[in-house]
Amino acid sequence: MQTNQNGSSVSSVPPLLIVNPVSGPDEDDQLVANLEQALHDQGLFAEIRTTTPDENGQGLAAAAAQARTPLVMVAGGDGTIEAVARGLAHTQTVLGIIPQGTRNNIAASLNIPVDTTQAIRVLTEGCHRQFDLGRANNHYFMEVVGVGLEASLFPRGDKVKDGIKNNYWTALKNFFLGMVMFLQFKQHRLVLRFDGHKVRLRTLQVNICNSPRYGVEFALAPEAKMNDGKLDLIYIDKPSKWDHLRQFFAAMRSKQLPHERLKLYQTSAVAVHSYPALDVHADGDYIGTTPVIIEALPQALWICVPTPELLTQFADADVAAEQAAKEKSLFSWVQTPNTKSELHNPDSQTAKP
Repeated sequence: MQTNQNGSSVSSVPPLLIVNPVSGPDEDDQLVANLEQALHDQGLFAEIRTTTPDENGQGLAAAAAQARTPLVMVAGGDGTIEAVARGLAHTQTVLGIIPQGTRNNIAASLNIPVDTTQAIRVLTEGCHRQFDLGRANNHYFMEVVGVGLEASLFPRGDKVKDGIKNNYWTALKNFFLGMVMFLQFKQHRLVLRFDGHKVRLRTLQVNICNSPRYGVEFALAPEAKMNDGKLDLIYIDKPSKWDHLRQFFAAMRSKQLPHERLKLYQTSAVAVHSYPALDVHADGDYIGTTPVIIEALPQALWICVPTPELLTQFADADVAAEQAAKEKSLFSWVQTPNTKSELHNPDSQTAKP
């Protein structure tokens, strides 16, 4: 350990940046180099490691925490961020996020901007706060656990997403198979135990949320907070397929479906049993079938987040940039000559003799 000018202890271990080089809708061969330069521009120097098909970032993060690395930054999408978070759970190492994914739900839930320069400013000027994780059996999660239809559909959704990048036929085929599964899926009997209650229901699925957003920007629990020590339990009892679709269309607009059988509870833990066993996913990862016990783990993870002052500065900068873009567009339109009329105007200076 070293000390700074104020006499406080400072770790001699440099920060680590874990990069998923294939995050986002488009691959960028210069992603690592550009991120390194962006960090240097703001005075941050870090060891850089990339994820691989065999290393999703969790092992790299766990090793860094074991080495007492003060800050582990991750540049990637929600899946990569979640893997790194699992490696840092219950340690003193702080997670820093540079969003590089398609949806960036975790960043949105934490008010971390998707602009790379602004996200790095959060790392240099933000504050360190503790946030909750969830645990489903032995699997840590940041966003949501789904039991039932959604968990069965997730593998199809992943194949559709990969197919859009690599093979449209694969995407189309899996979209069709997902629709068939949706239409054939039936209501199942479940038993929920939480806070001394025992609830019997028939439903298509149950969600347990730690964060307000997940998936394709779904906000099933728009009021959920990642630092309240609670999970948001959501289900519709005896829903039709139309009820289910309406619920998710509403969630895509960050709205709650006005339905008399839509139930939402806050709890620190819930046990889910079903007849027969149903698939379970946690943050999109298949983790087996019911029964499953899901619990909140309060203050399990340190994360670097923006201060209120930074959020105000970012909002002002975004407004100014939007206004400048509008003015530039208008100026370009005014300055663009009407070439068609000039070509047909014999008096025009550009007309041919």
